[in-house]
Amino acid sequence: MLLCSVLCLQPISFAAALSITATSAYVMDADTGETLYEQNADLRRTPASMTKVLTSYIVHQELEKGTLTLDTQVPISANAAAISKNANYPLSVPLTQSSYSVDTLLTLLHVPSASGACVALAEAVSGSEAAFVSRMNATAQQLGLDAVYYNVHGCGPNKITARSQAKLTRHFIDTYPAVLRYTAQSSVTFEGKTYTNGNTLLGGNYAGADGFKTGTFGDSGYCLSSTAVRGGRRVIAIAMNANSRATRISDSAQLLDLGFAEIARRDASRAATQVTLSPSGSARTFAPITVTADLSGLTAVYYCKARWYINGNPVPGYGNDNFYAKNGRVSTLQYVPNGTEGDTLTISLTLTMPDGAERTGTVTLPLEHTALTLGGYLNPSAVTCYPGVSIPVKAVIAADAPLSSLRVSASWQLDGQPIPGFSNPLFRIDSGAATSAYTLTLPADAAPGSHTLSLVLAEGSAAEHILSCEITLLDAAEAAA
Repeated sequence: MLLCSVLCLQPISFAAALSITATSAYVMDADTGETLYEQNADLRRTPASMTKVLTSYIVHQELEKGTLTLDTQVPISANAAAISKNANYPLSVPLTQSSYSVDTLLTLLHVPSASGACVALAEAVSGSEAAFVSRMNATAQQLGLDAVYYNVHGCGPNKITARSQAKLTRHFIDTYPAVLRYTAQSSVTFEGKTYTNGNTLLGGNYAGADGFKTGTFGDSGYCLSSTAVRGGRRVIAIAMNANSRATRISDSAQLLDLGFAEIARRDASRAATQVTLSPSGSARTFAPITVTADLSGLTAVYYCKARWYINGNPVPGYGNDNFYAKNGRVSTLQYVPNGTEGDTLTISLTLTMPDGAERTGTVTLPLEHTALTLGGYLNPSAVTCYPGVSIPVKAVIAADAPLSSLRVSASWQLDGQPIPGFSNPLFRIDSGAATSAYTLTLPADAAPGSHTLSLVLAEGSAAEHILSCEITLLDAAEAAA
């Protein structure tokens, strides 16, 4: 079976060429979620105004739900107005009117990083900043972020890892790509004053840059989450605790450069990948066949989607959306034909790359059909009882076939529905006999009447056989009366 791998490729071959001041850094391929570089990426640090990314994300959730529109007028409370004019809350962008549109406040949040705008939006969504912060922490948990928040603007002890900041940024762009309309702006004029974006990668200074968020406050150092697109591929870079405004920009440019170079290296490797399949022997119904796939030609490791197919149909349980590909990697398929495939088996493993390109290995085998007759019984075959009891049932299985060892699918079912966790696609029958046991526990509120517990063998094939136990449930309420 294809096993999931952790999305982490570290170190990369040219990481030593980096010269950055940030003490935590992380670079992600936004299309695949792959780690392209990391340095202290799982150490919680103060994000400062990068906090505002989650604040904006929650506002965008409300826009999606329709509880807010971009034209909705947001009242400016005395609290929000005071914070907007307080130089201790970067950045100070005075809110002088009684209300502003959501669109205006989001622009101020993203471009000059206005803390007062954050508070006004939080109060509009949740009634108070404290209530909004509770939602931020709940949302962070739902998104799987390693983070904790105490305020909506970042002027305080909020904490997040560089990896989680990248994960949030990727999810935000994937879910609400319109946010880039805000993050890509290098400046904005508001009430007669022009405010610049601290992310000076924008405005053509770094090719393809379109956001995302700066942060500087207290012990945070100088932070920047940045993103850029080149050739249809997006890179997300996080630099935390750089030593100046200038170095957080140069650090981020280096990290983005590294990301694009690493994507190009991995794309070249994807294009050169070869998949070779090797079956263990001939194919015969109800006898397991093992097929191994060997990868070669790769010049760099990468992640992709991988799926095994039989006659063009995906094999259940044999797929992985985060398959770790490298030279010498082996993936193994174990499959038991049941005769529904026809007279041949065309077996393939397909690797699907982020751009949709595919690399496939294929082998076609003649399928020899085995005459198979199944029989047997369940003990007991009938039960009358009240709800709330447990019924141990044993299956005694007989098989008539020329093979001494068989594999068939086996599934315990109640009233025709599979019981989760009690199925086996490779159930073994040796020397014409096998047993299986299951204990059915009937809930106390089970409906009275007739029910059927079954063991279904070789489902869907010409040899399908069903062993059944008929259960009659009496009315517990009537018995108590």
